[in-house]
Amino acid sequence: MDGTLEKSRRSVYGSPVPVIAATSPPARPRRSHAERGEQRQDTRERLLRAGIAAVLERGWAASGVDAVLRSAGVPKGSFYHYFPSKDEFGYAVIDAYQAYFLRRLARCFGDPAARFETQLQAFLDESLEGMARHGWRRGCLIGALGQELAGLHEGFRVRLLDSLGQWEERLAAALARAQARGEVATPLDAVRAARGFWAAWEGAVLRARLARDGAPLRAAVEDFRRLVAAAD
Repeated sequence: MDGTLEKSRRSVYGSPVPVIAATSPPARPRRSHAERGEQRQDTRERLLRAGIAAVLERGWAASGVDAVLRSAGVPKGSFYHYFPSKDEFGYAVIDAYQAYFLRRLARCFGDPAARFETQLQAFLDESLEGMARHGWRRGCLIGALGQELAGLHEGFRVRLLDSLGQWEERLAAALARAQARGEVATPLDAVRAARGFWAAWEGAVLRARLARDGAPLRAAVEDFRRLVAAAD
């Protein structure tokens, strides 16, 4: 071996200096298209959950985008990757809440074999538990947005009205089944009764938030029981 080269490979103390081959850092595995899509969907759902919570507690006008991003743990500036505007975010929040509430109605009123009294009680119990769990700070998103925006924003008004219409359909169907079994007054117009229930219920939810108590909800349900009760 050439002496000059050998000398260059030794330190000043005469010990060989190891020659380390340059290596590239390991390549980070690339995520598949499906994995990227799942992450994007998860981030979108976190934003919607944070948006629902914000609107329920503070209303639409006071629910800033920055606060929603912080609550969801999403970096600032990422919002518009998921929603073109705050209004589009609001529409998606309504859709997400509506999907959740329709699942509740299916769970409480959807069993064709269950007695209507049992179904109504299940709905009341879930409502009381949910509002109490959040310290009575949260009510109904559809009702809250309706009070705040229905006269100001046509896009919200149409979506909120459609949401209420779907609730009325679900309850009216449960009432009609109960009428067929003789559990509910037969002369009763199920569609009108369902519409009246939701009007009374939204007012009771507002009052329960103000009172920090479930008594208004219990009273609304009891009044409805008496209205629809079959004659002895």
